[in-house]
Amino acid sequence: MKKSNSYIPLSYKLFISYLLMVMTPVIVIGSFAYVSSVNSSEQHTRSNLEIAVKQIGNNVDYRLADVIRGSEDIYADQPLSGILSGYYLDYEKYTITSQYILPKIESAANLPNIDVKLSVYLSNTNISEFYYLDRVVNPGDSLQYSIFHLDRISNSKWYKDMNEYMNYETIEWKQIDSDATNARISLLRPIINYHTLSPIGLMNFNVKLQDVFYDVDFTKLGKDSLLFVVDGNNHLLYTSSRSDSKLLPFAQGSSVNQPEGYMQIKQPISNMNASIIAWIPNSSFQENSQKVRNITILICLASLLVLTLISWTISRYFSKRILKLIRSLKTFKEGNFQKRMPVQGKDEFSQIGEAFNDMASNMEKLIDEVYLSKLEKKDVELQVLHSQMNPHFLYNTFSSISRMAQLGEIEKMHEMVRELAKFYRLSLNKGEMIISIEKELQIIQSYVDIQRIKFADRVIVNYEVCEETLKYETVKFILQPFVENILEHAWYDDEIHVVIRLFFEGDEICMEVQDNGIGMKEELIEQILTLSEKGVGYGIRNVDQRIKLQFGKAYGVSITSSVGEGTTVRIRFPKFNR
Repeated sequence: MKKSNSYIPLSYKLFISYLLMVMTPVIVIGSFAYVSSVNSSEQHTRSNLEIAVKQIGNNVDYRLADVIRGSEDIYADQPLSGILSGYYLDYEKYTITSQYILPKIESAANLPNIDVKLSVYLSNTNISEFYYLDRVVNPGDSLQYSIFHLDRISNSKWYKDMNEYMNYETIEWKQIDSDATNARISLLRPIINYHTLSPIGLMNFNVKLQDVFYDVDFTKLGKDSLLFVVDGNNHLLYTSSRSDSKLLPFAQGSSVNQPEGYMQIKQPISNMNASIIAWIPNSSFQENSQKVRNITILICLASLLVLTLISWTISRYFSKRILKLIRSLKTFKEGNFQKRMPVQGKDEFSQIGEAFNDMASNMEKLIDEVYLSKLEKKDVELQVLHSQMNPHFLYNTFSSISRMAQLGEIEKMHEMVRELAKFYRLSLNKGEMIISIEKELQIIQSYVDIQRIKFADRVIVNYEVCEETLKYETVKFILQPFVENILEHAWYDDEIHVVIRLFFEGDEICMEVQDNGIGMKEELIEQILTLSEKGVGYGIRNVDQRIKLQFGKAYGVSITSSVGEGTTVRIRFPKFNR
């Protein structure tokens, strides 16, 4: 049977399975949330509209209560009732009317924010009639109040109908005479004789519908909403004006019926036998539902995106741990037996990692047993090379001292002997191969001081040292061979300039020895850094091998040079402290 060549990575398989697991609840929960949110939004919108209509009704009741309180000033005034029931001579009528009756009526008609036409009808013909046109009206004064005899309205149909059931408790809002035409309404209330509790007259507080229904404004409920007032017979009493509306196909006073496509909210008016009705188009709820739908879809998409990222992260997490094992096995296959798997957590992956690391350690141990003797032999060889450096330098220095003695330069000879003693006191270091960078710098400074005595002022050395590098450690005696090599092979003129630098480069420490000597060709640099039998650059290669042996093959010595311009040697090793 032929095997399929298609390869699907484990991370993709995990991702697809996780994605299916998260999509199902997101879709189910999102659908449920959408239906619930739409219902909740509609209920919330209806509740807000009901509150708005109720507030409008409260404001209307407040304005109606102002008119009723004005009527109460006349209705509850028992002394005024007695005066209106009494008999007066002609000379008394004017005084009674001007000093008591008219001030009371004027005070009752003086209502805030409402233009009132107050008419008082009396059955007592002994009280003279008074017309508001008879008084001098000040500019801007809108108070209108009159006193009439009751026989003026006794034949009116509305009065006859009302007189059949009127008693001392009667109070009624009603459109009479031309009120409907003039968009006004009247508060009708009897004036009572408190001795007999029988009506002795009638007061009519006639007000504009606009004044009492000022707050009935459709704009408070939203676009295309209708807001109006109907009386107890469901006849239109007042409607909120809107110039562009054609949704009220009925005239004032006719019966109203709810049209299709609208929701109705009805709020009774406490101080009048009427109700406020609001018609809200269902399309406004649909707009809210669309907003809720869009928000729900957006949230679901965002949740799906986040969960997708989480699924991808989790699948990558597990697949990475497996890939680490695969990469480690591949490195073993390529011959790198130092590779180890990082072990994290306490699960099956950590057990696999521990087993792999144990296997790697056992294999590396077996390999070490084979090559250990060769490595030890190489280390001994490097120790010998290091030990050979000091005798070579000592031999050259003694030659210089001998020459100074022959020439009679006793003072310079004494100074060189002192510096030589200082040099060996610093470099011996109890036989340790690792010293601080600060001590290595002191050793090279001591060496340079000896060479300055030998070459007088022909050797100029500058130091550029980052003080932070001095607290770390390095292999001993790695700068001196390069300075010595410069003084032996790099002379180009009577003077030679040398710069010694110590600085950081990332997590590494760099030492540079730069001169302005004759320089070297690339072929010579390659011979110095390459193991060969020609014996070229033995001391420099010694330093490079000791650094690699101590810190690893990634570190060591590099040389850049230009013929006639000079040479720069760079020594790299990591930050190190025992």
